[in-house]
Amino acid sequence: MRKPEQASNPFDFVKRITGERSGVALAAFFGAGLLIGWMALGWGLAPIEWKDAGPAQLHADFQREWVQMTSDSFIVTTDLELARSRLGWLGGDAPELVEQARVRAQGSDQLRIAQLQFALGDQLGAPQSAPVDAEAGSKTVEQPVGEEAASDVAAGSPRAALPALLGGLIMVIVMAVGGFLLLRYVGSRAPQAEPAPVVSPPGNGPARNDEAVTPTAAADDEAERGVPVARFITTYLLGDDLYDDTFSIDDANGDFLGECGMGVSDTIGVGEPKKVCAFEIWLFDKNDVRTVTKVLMSEDAFGDDEKRGALAPKGEPMMASPGSTMVLDTASLYVTARVMDMQYGSGALPQNSFFHQLTIELAAWKKA
Repeated sequence: MRKPEQASNPFDFVKRITGERSGVALAAFFGAGLLIGWMALGWGLAPIEWKDAGPAQLHADFQREWVQMTSDSFIVTTDLELARSRLGWLGGDAPELVEQARVRAQGSDQLRIAQLQFALGDQLGAPQSAPVDAEAGSKTVEQPVGEEAASDVAAGSPRAALPALLGGLIMVIVMAVGGFLLLRYVGSRAPQAEPAPVVSPPGNGPARNDEAVTPTAAADDEAERGVPVARFITTYLLGDDLYDDTFSIDDANGDFLGECGMGVSDTIGVGEPKKVCAFEIWLFDKNDVRTVTKVLMSEDAFGDDEKRGALAPKGEPMMASPGSTMVLDTASLYVTARVMDMQYGSGALPQNSFFHQLTIELAAWKKA
């Protein structure tokens, strides 16, 4: 009489193949997990798709173009908050990208980027998100805080690929642990319930709460007279021997009210580039027959009675110092010129005798 066949054990096949070589089997399971979790899952079944990339993912050349366009827009609109928000989209490398763009630019392009640098100061590169209000057509800046700021990772960055890497790693570990447990079961014929280790991906780290950065404080005249009809920022850099900036002052209706500007008044020493020791800041009012001029001088030039006397016919002399303000007043216009930032040059000439860089903010009000 034929004996009934015993039910085949599914683990007998694995045992016959591997025998006592558990290390080989473990390596095989690890390799299978690596292929399935990394290549099949990560590349085939659920590959990462990039879309809606921002300025932070652009090529470095295009990022510098973004900086140039932001500076050009800032010179026209003088909207410091909008410029800061746009540069914030470049991420943590925004200060380096702005500096690279300034160094590579030439002529007026370089000056506009430098003006934006000095206007922003320590605010440069603060992360911002600026959603667009479709109905109002304006941009409102929202400062990301807490968990939202910590998880706001740009697509294409190394952190954006972190979930996929962790998923593949977890798959490999699970396959390796499963193979190890299977081999133990086959070898002992007595399966033991062992809890599989749980591998959790690291969290997003401590929440980051970026402090809101306030724009540059307005002058006292702005608090008293309201919002100016025009505001301009001009920057002189050593080497710009033809420096002469002129701005048109128009009211809200686009009517021409006058002009203001700044140019070189006097130099010191010889050779190139010219060492400027004094600037003329002027205001023309279409309703006034005269053009008001003030002379902004270096510390050394202002302390020289002979030089101060020679420049006095051009306008009232004043020594330049960070934060100092001069007023130009005509029949229908009131203009303030404030020193936003300045640096003296160095060399064989007397100390604090000529300017390496000077940034002036011009704000104009129309008299009632």
